[in-house]
Amino acid sequence: TNTLRYGRADEHPPQRRLLVARDLAGEAADAAIEARIAPIPIALDNAIAPGIEIDADPEQLYRLVLNLLRNAVEALVARGGEGRIALDASRQGGRVTLTITDDGPGIPETLQEKLFQPFATAARSGGSGLGLAIARDLTRAHGGDIALVRSGAGGTAFRVEIPDREIM
Repeated sequence: TNTLRYGRADEHPPQRRLLVARDLAGEAADAAIEARIAPIPIALDNAIAPGIEIDADPEQLYRLVLNLLRNAVEALVARGGEGRIALDASRQGGRVTLTITDDGPGIPETLQEKLFQPFATAARSGGSGLGLAIARDLTRAHGGDIALVRSGAGGTAFRVEIPDREIM
């Protein structure tokens, strides 16, 4: 489905409204962990303050956060042992920054340069290599961007920035 949707590029423009960031990110995290039925314990630290609202399309924001969280869960499962995913957010003026961090094995350096390109994948089975490309497209449709903050033996962190819409 993701491959066909991406190939058609028929994503509708964001239908934005104010959302409680903590609730949306928590729902996406629960779905990512439950869908994988992880054979390891994964601790979720949702440190997003309850009052932070984000001006975004609910379905699109959910999908982009879910894509990031699925990757985090897959990295933790591949490493084995216990794992931890942390969610945080902050608002500065008219911009919300979401940070998603895991304590997995990190992304290989050779893959980091092409992370957001379609079909770039860490070669895990069942992946399409579209999750981060879709996440970037959805973020940019909101006027924001996504970036790899850090990745290494201690884990990986992504930052998603979404500005409030400009009201004419």
